[in-house]
Amino acid sequence: MVAYLHSAPSTAASTPSGGRSALDLSGEVAGGSVLVVGEVSRPEVTEALRAEGFEPVHVEGMRDALARLASAEALPRLVVIDAELPDGDGFSLCGLLRADAKVEHLPVLLVARQQEEFHRDLAAGVGADEYLVEPVDARDVAVLARLKAGRRGEQDVYDAHTGRLPLVHLVRALLSGVRSGRVTLSEDTGAFTFRHGLLVDASFHGERGSLAFRRLLCFGAGGYTVTFGPELHRGSFSMDRAYLCEQVVPDLERFEVLRVRGLPLAARLTVDFNRLARELPTLPEDVEQVVRLFDGRRTVRAMLLECRFPEALAYEAATRLFMLGVLVPAILVEERERARESAGPPRLFEPAPLTGDAPASEPEPTAS
Repeated sequence: MVAYLHSAPSTAASTPSGGRSALDLSGEVAGGSVLVVGEVSRPEVTEALRAEGFEPVHVEGMRDALARLASAEALPRLVVIDAELPDGDGFSLCGLLRADAKVEHLPVLLVARQQEEFHRDLAAGVGADEYLVEPVDARDVAVLARLKAGRRGEQDVYDAHTGRLPLVHLVRALLSGVRSGRVTLSEDTGAFTFRHGLLVDASFHGERGSLAFRRLLCFGAGGYTVTFGPELHRGSFSMDRAYLCEQVVPDLERFEVLRVRGLPLAARLTVDFNRLARELPTLPEDVEQVVRLFDGRRTVRAMLLECRFPEALAYEAATRLFMLGVLVPAILVEERERARESAGPPRLFEPAPLTGDAPASEPEPTAS
């Protein structure tokens, strides 16, 4: 059970920083068309591109693609090419596009039916922006299309925002390809590095490694920049797409549910020690590491950033402690203290006030 401390936005209206539903990439659409060449134009790819606001345009082979681009008044935002075409191959077509001044700037995604050792080098040699191998997740194609629509001039640098392209969706798409590069948040202290389908380094708020990466997905928000290019420095860990999807994403989804419907991250909580003493026999031993971080000054967000437990687990523990009454809003304790102070010091030695009629005075003694 989750405590409802504030009015939660509807699922459609909420936009978590780490990511929304894996199939929901709604928001500000990029617009424009995407030229899809060859058999890669499956229904699911077409549907995913349309969901992103693009208009997929399908042609069968190399000649049709070149003719379409030569006669087009408005060029597509992206070209997705099957590595095997009925009248040639995708690598040759990509090379021809790069040699044509009219279309040389267009982002190109090459999709191969099977992995070949020389394909990655060949794709880089003809200037492809990305090389993917079947089975390709249609959502990754849509994410890369949205990313490439934010290209910064002639550079291999792209600007995006977590509200339109959540980091978790971006990482999943980047790890499906073979490029290397770095993602840097512009409004927060965080970055991560990817290399040939692996996540190899991350930093966030003074942390480095896999812990920093988890926290970056949970708390990183705002604009960010994706820069493609060689990343040769030593990494701090290694994570592939399968591990991301099977281990990291489920915890992130639990975290997002709690953030939308549970304790506000900005809440300041403190410990009710009387209640803690009563509930302590029923609590796990490790919960002490969560309890001790609530001192009335830290917010829930600050506690999650300091706790060494996984963020979703620590968030669930804090929510449970709040529901048991072990954690209470710090403002209630502060108001209670202010009320005591305004009442003044206790009157320990003053006589109690008289009630009713005052007793008659003692008669004065008379002379015998």
